[in-house]
Amino acid sequence: MVLDERDYAKQPFTLAELKELFKGVDPRDYLNPKSPAFKALGLKGQTLTAERALKLMAEEPNLLKRPLVIAGTTIIAGFDRERLRAALK
Repeated sequence: MVLDERDYAKQPFTLAELKELFKGVDPRDYLNPKSPAFKALGLKGQTLTAERALKLMAEEPNLLKRPLVIAGTTIIAGFDRERLRAALK
């Protein structure tokens, strides 16, 4: 198994990378509403489009849940021990 690690706070995803990454899934599911950035931008209670969510993630990488693990076609966001174990087997 090959593991690529990326600190997306230091090396943010581009909008194009995020669009490719979240192709076929709703990027809004990967926003972290508990992040200080989410609160600072006043996003609580707002209804975001998927496109707006992607743009916000590209501008402010701390909006993405962490860790973000991509195993094949599975994306796991946040620390879900059971899903991580299953994906990394």
